[in-house]
Amino acid sequence: MNVLLNELHAYHHEVAGKINRIKALLKKLKYESASGDDCKLLFKMLESLHGETEQHHHENEELIRRALLTTEAPIHPRVKDIERDHEAFGRIAGQLKMLEDSTQETSAIVAAVDNFIMKYYNHMEAEENIFFPMADKWLSDIQWNEIKCHWH
Repeated sequence: MNVLLNELHAYHHEVAGKINRIKALLKKLKYESASGDDCKLLFKMLESLHGETEQHHHENEELIRRALLTTEAPIHPRVKDIERDHEAFGRIAGQLKMLEDSTQETSAIVAAVDNFIMKYYNHMEAEENIFFPMADKWLSDIQWNEIKCHWH
């Protein structure tokens, strides 16, 4: 697999570890008596999934996706959805941030974060099982070099 795709894959692995820690905290919030500090920790952990590193990761994926669209590859519908997913994650990040200062019940916060995690995992799965293999197969060395010039 191309070195840039390997970098994206490694980032997904790192994010999956963060999500597993978030899921453990969600379980505590859902089934045990949680403190205000637990909620603060949850939002701090979520913030790590919406920062500059995440934005650059998505921008890098978009470089590859746009290059792939210029090939004669049979573009899977899920690849076309990736851009919308990236935009949606920005909106979801804003919604989750608003929950931090809200008076919502813990159960509503947990449900919103669970929903985000489900969408994030579906997104990563589509990238790793459909998008990345397509890009690896269809992009030329010239295209990869062009992508690398704009890589974050």
